[in-house]
Amino acid sequence: MAAQRKRNRKQKKQRRLNEVKDKEVVSVDWAGLPQGILEIVFEQLSLVDCISVSNVCKPWRNVFSRELCSWERLGFPSLLMSGQKDRERRICISMLEKRAWEMELPEARGKYCWGSFQDWLILVDDVQCYSLNVSLFNPFTRSKIKLPKTWDFYHKMVLSGRPCLQNCVCMLVHGERRELAFWVPGAQSWHEFRLAGEPFEDAVFCNGSFYLLSKDDGIFQIETARVSSVLRRDDASTSAAAFDSEIKTEFHKVIMSEDHVNDGVLRYLVESRGEVLLVYRQFSTSPGAVLETRNFKVFALDVAQMSWKRVENLGNQILFLGKCSSRSFSAAELGISMDSCIYFANDDVSPWLNEWHSLHLKGMSSRLGLDNSGRKHWGIFRLGNRDNVHFCFRGDRDNWGPIWVTAPLWWYCNNFRIN
Repeated sequence: MAAQRKRNRKQKKQRRLNEVKDKEVVSVDWAGLPQGILEIVFEQLSLVDCISVSNVCKPWRNVFSRELCSWERLGFPSLLMSGQKDRERRICISMLEKRAWEMELPEARGKYCWGSFQDWLILVDDVQCYSLNVSLFNPFTRSKIKLPKTWDFYHKMVLSGRPCLQNCVCMLVHGERRELAFWVPGAQSWHEFRLAGEPFEDAVFCNGSFYLLSKDDGIFQIETARVSSVLRRDDASTSAAAFDSEIKTEFHKVIMSEDHVNDGVLRYLVESRGEVLLVYRQFSTSPGAVLETRNFKVFALDVAQMSWKRVENLGNQILFLGKCSSRSFSAAELGISMDSCIYFANDDVSPWLNEWHSLHLKGMSSRLGLDNSGRKHWGIFRLGNRDNVHFCFRGDRDNWGPIWVTAPLWWYCNNFRIN
């Protein structure tokens, strides 16, 4: 009995000690964590997790926002909808959250959005007398760069880097013949550069060069450093012939690993982790089928063998395809569990058209007695199923396809919260 009473007293004493400990409040100043530690934490997280963590308290959010401007991470891909040139607020769709939001763009009122490079938009004024007024605008920093006038014969603009940098080269791709036009910051005009042959279908910048796609899947390569050096010379008397002779183009006859029928095929060039990818988008050629995508095939440029090698799995990469705005992102960095897939916009089967050439699309379905219900602006394709028998994306026949734009993480963090 004595032993039992002793155990009871001991247990009662322990319970009192536990109650006292439970009532103690341990004060931890989480908001006061050193900035260096917070930076290390953020560096280890995906973009979505970074925003979630930054929402813990205001000091964390301030540190996150300050540091993001110097980070190399690009941000969140979003779709900027077309057909809104007369609006000051443009509708965007966030791919990570699958929700719509509005971007303040009073500077773009009356302008078409031709394409984008990262967080910069390529804007075009109303076309008059075959002349284009083109400008580059960053809706997140409000920076603007006015480019020289050019002709309405180009279907794509490609940039070698951020246009605010002095070593940036802008290239226009002609839609009717194999002609290019180059511009560098400070130049007063575009410099035209002609080659023999049919027009290029697409182009991309990768590892210091522009790569241009010919009809037979061959590649023309132009080093941007050479273009920049020639255009920046302080010699106004340099003739077009002299310029053309100094710009070195290298043609690569690239072997395609598979036979293809080019009817109803739209081809994209995409830079992904330092590689050039060729994406085949196959449209239905059935009578009455308009903008019905049936399949995608991806090929990587094997520089050593000069061949297009079929890619069955993109691994951790996600492709975002769209006219004048294709790009590649890491699924792990974005914080998305889905990888080896392609997000794509409702592009027209012809690469030569621009939005201002397609005003006839408005109301086309009703005029032709077609049913446009169930048609979409964008879709997702999962790479891996070689045949993809059941895949069919029906695009909106009454509207021009939207473009991709990258909302910087610092801006996204300051304007949205992901719970």
